[in-house]
Amino acid sequence: MDSDRLGLFIADVSGHGVPAALIASMVKMAAISQRDHAENPAQILSAMNRALCGNTQGQYVTAAYAWIDGAKKEVRYAAAGHPSMLLLRDGAVREIAENGLLLAAVDGIVYTEKTMTLLPGDRFLLYTDGLVEARNQAGEMFGEASLSAAFAQSAGLSPSDAVNEIVAKVQGWARSQDDDLTVLVCDYRGLEPA
Repeated sequence: MDSDRLGLFIADVSGHGVPAALIASMVKMAAISQRDHAENPAQILSAMNRALCGNTQGQYVTAAYAWIDGAKKEVRYAAAGHPSMLLLRDGAVREIAENGLLLAAVDGIVYTEKTMTLLPGDRFLLYTDGLVEARNQAGEMFGEASLSAAFAQSAGLSPSDAVNEIVAKVQGWARSQDDDLTVLVCDYRGLEPA
């Protein structure tokens, strides 16, 4: 929105090919139509759910939205059936969970959000389930513990290098990649003194 406020949105549509791409386009338009409510993640997801219900031909959508307000030093977060956002703070990874039902599953859902204080040096990770569900030759999933470890190891890297490292670790683990890998890393450095 401006130099102090930022919205981070991630979504994942079930299925593949043209039908999933069409639904993804609908999700994008539903999100853009809620720009005036950018600082209210729960309100955005509730409105998107209303717009998508009955219009996705049986495909479902997971989504997560984080509103980062540097001036207020807070992050507000809500999700709809999506993997929890991860926070890397002082070398430790913790899960930020505030999850409702998938988008487009049931009409009339009201989502809730979590608000927490931002500290300089906080790093956030939003991702799609393709990362944790990637399987090796033995059929074992990469998993949340491995993702948390890879995220913790990214502490000294730039956000773009962190994304590259995390994706490389998942791809090194997986025998093949059947699902999308979408990763979003965002650092909060704090505001410069006036």
